[in-house]
Amino acid sequence: PERALPGESNTELYGVWSTPTHWLKDFGIGVGLYFTTLKLMAVIFFLAGCISIPNIMFYASDEYSGPGGQDSVLQSPVMSLARGTMICTKREFVACPTCTESQLGNVFDFAKTPDNTPLVLRTLCEGAELTQGMVNWASFIFMVIAFALIALYQSQIEIRFNEDQVTVTDYSIVVENPPPDATDPDVWRDFFEQFSEKGVTVVTIALNNEALVRSLAFRRHFRNNLRYHLPPGTNIDNNEILKKAVEKATEARKQKKKTCFGLLCNCTLLPILRIFGLFLKEDQLYERVQKLTPQIQELQTKKYSATKVFVTFETEAGQRNALTALTLSKWDSWSNNKNSVGPSSIFQDTLLKIQEPTEPDAVRWLDLSATTKAKLIQRIITLAITIGLVIASGFSINAARNSSLGVTLSSIVLTLFNLIIPFIVKLLLLIEKHTTEGGRQASLYYKIALFRWVNTAIIPIFISSFTSWIGNDSRDIIITINSVLLSELLLSPTLRLLDIITTYRKHYLAPREKTQRNMNSHFNGTHYNLAERYTDLTKVIFLCFFYSPLFPSIYFYCTAIFIQQYWSDKISLLRIWGHQPLIGPQVSRFSRRFLLPLALTAFAIVASYFYASFPYDNICDPFEPETGFAGKYNDVTFANGTMGSITVTNDDSVVFCQQELVGSLDTGLFIKFPA
Repeated sequence: PERALPGESNTELYGVWSTPTHWLKDFGIGVGLYFTTLKLMAVIFFLAGCISIPNIMFYASDEYSGPGGQDSVLQSPVMSLARGTMICTKREFVACPTCTESQLGNVFDFAKTPDNTPLVLRTLCEGAELTQGMVNWASFIFMVIAFALIALYQSQIEIRFNEDQVTVTDYSIVVENPPPDATDPDVWRDFFEQFSEKGVTVVTIALNNEALVRSLAFRRHFRNNLRYHLPPGTNIDNNEILKKAVEKATEARKQKKKTCFGLLCNCTLLPILRIFGLFLKEDQLYERVQKLTPQIQELQTKKYSATKVFVTFETEAGQRNALTALTLSKWDSWSNNKNSVGPSSIFQDTLLKIQEPTEPDAVRWLDLSATTKAKLIQRIITLAITIGLVIASGFSINAARNSSLGVTLSSIVLTLFNLIIPFIVKLLLLIEKHTTEGGRQASLYYKIALFRWVNTAIIPIFISSFTSWIGNDSRDIIITINSVLLSELLLSPTLRLLDIITTYRKHYLAPREKTQRNMNSHFNGTHYNLAERYTDLTKVIFLCFFYSPLFPSIYFYCTAIFIQQYWSDKISLLRIWGHQPLIGPQVSRFSRRFLLPLALTAFAIVASYFYASFPYDNICDPFEPETGFAGKYNDVTFANGTMGSITVTNDDSVVFCQQELVGSLDTGLFIKFPA
């Protein structure tokens, strides 16, 4: 089966349950590769979870946490999912005469006796032994091999998907560096016909006339919106009739009674939105149309240069012949070595740089003439703003975590940031210029991935007390990650499938529209970004790798999330999302070449740090300990201001020793070394 063309009749919907994964390539090679990746990840993470079962069983046993173990504290349905992790319940207070509250960092780990002797909580679990390290190492080796095989498999799948889909790009080439004055399509046709016996079908020359095209698009947009504000049948091509209709509509609007909410919006939100051309009144729309008309007429008189040339041959052989004859090595292209091709392959004394183009609907025609320098500056600016958003997010999550709702609120704030930031990044991408939609998606991908990786996996480390990493309190790191995973498994797909905004548009706004065209616009489906979906995938991979030493059962969690993402996104693609350009494999290539190897590297480094930091209490035995501290202490004052009694069984004192390898938001974002 093939995807139906727009307007084609006698069609049927793709079945949600019956459509195989390889059919999804009909929505673009990138989409097909995305769903293939989800299935593969679900399988390999399940196998990695099976490899980690010895660690899961060890951490859940009495051997690790003592009698009762984790079952004694992880009793609620949500908390019980954290069983089989490094959470240690076998702790006791010991005397540390030289310790201070600031060294421990967690108010529950520090107390003082009536004679001001500091008591600190010591971890007695032994969870960083050779056996646990070797099991984690085995899962890492398995992942390295599995990811290498996946990269190879995806390369082959990409070729197969491309061969299965015969599109105009299989017959076309694009010239990246045409001579600026070569704007005659007949000249280009005559040149390229030497490579094809059946000739050239179409030549498209892109000019640097973006200002003209953009002005025409804005004028049409404003005229269509103006038609919505006027009575049906108004002739907007007759300026006198149009002007009178606008004046009449303006007068009627001013006489209409305004609500308090409307007055509030007119004074606050609407003036800001109107700067960007949104929610304009009929007189403002008319004024903009009148202003654009002479500008367009002036732009039409200018002479424009060629920026790109698209050539479509009658046969695939013509395209292959042209690519074979004109494709250059990077050195020959950089050095402009005209001896690398025959004289007949040089166009107007120019050594052409050609390649196979992207799909026509994925070409960003208004950005084709952007210079490399301008694009580089734009990317630096947007990346700097993205980093600023990451920092702001970290402080917001930290504030939520320190509130009365603790980890529950911080998990919700984290999920909301993960949902909101993509919209902000998309607005930032309005600054950037990209020649293809695939390139734009790749830029969107690494920015959102940067935010979500840091926001989901790294920030919890810096906002948590080091001594709470293997604790069982609701604010401790493993419990926090458990809540984040639950939110990712349940909350995110629920919000995506409810599709609240589009449902509101279909059922509330659409019936109230005045024209059929405007009503139909509410039924175009929800806009989606392949880059955003890939960031959700890689975010889960990074989170799993990052915390697998502390949370070995996280592999099964991530398996469930991948299965959920596969089905929720498949339902969305086939029933909720709207039509998008056929995105190529750019995002998939960027993911498997850069981000996935980076995630594996982080896995290896962080695992060694986590095991080296055990037992996460910053306490060591001195060479010559003081004695005489065993006994029961009454009226002990804890660091949080409460009082109670503590029984100390260890007669010897301990000293503070720095076990933490990573800083915090309070001490700076830098790596530390154990004392």
